[in-house]
Amino acid sequence: MFKPGVTVWYSVKSLQGSIAFYRDKLGFEVVFHDEEGGMAMVNTTTAGCIIGFSEAQEVVPSTSSTVFEVYDIEAARQALEQKGVTFLGDIETIPDMVKLATFIDPDGHSLMLSEELTPL
Repeated sequence: MFKPGVTVWYSVKSLQGSIAFYRDKLGFEVVFHDEEGGMAMVNTTTAGCIIGFSEAQEVVPSTSSTVFEVYDIEAARQALEQKGVTFLGDIETIPDMVKLATFIDPDGHSLMLSEELTPL
């Protein structure tokens, strides 16, 4: 019934600021930008995963996290911090399962890095 792929959509205060964050800090490719309509989309490095944005006057940050898998969470966090990405707290470890690190975008939307410790 479902096709492969997923699109996550966020309301943002500044379309240009969000594009800059997701493109320049996270390395995602802008695949759609309608400045007049106040919408944009980026293609993540995860096959079939797109993040979209709609400009809004009021934004309530999402507390649900979009989670990105990484091979080395410490190295990924360090690289993103060097680009000015803000992380919330330390890296959390769920023994024999996963390491997690939460960060936020310019609107306070929660995003997360995940390093798998054991194959599923």
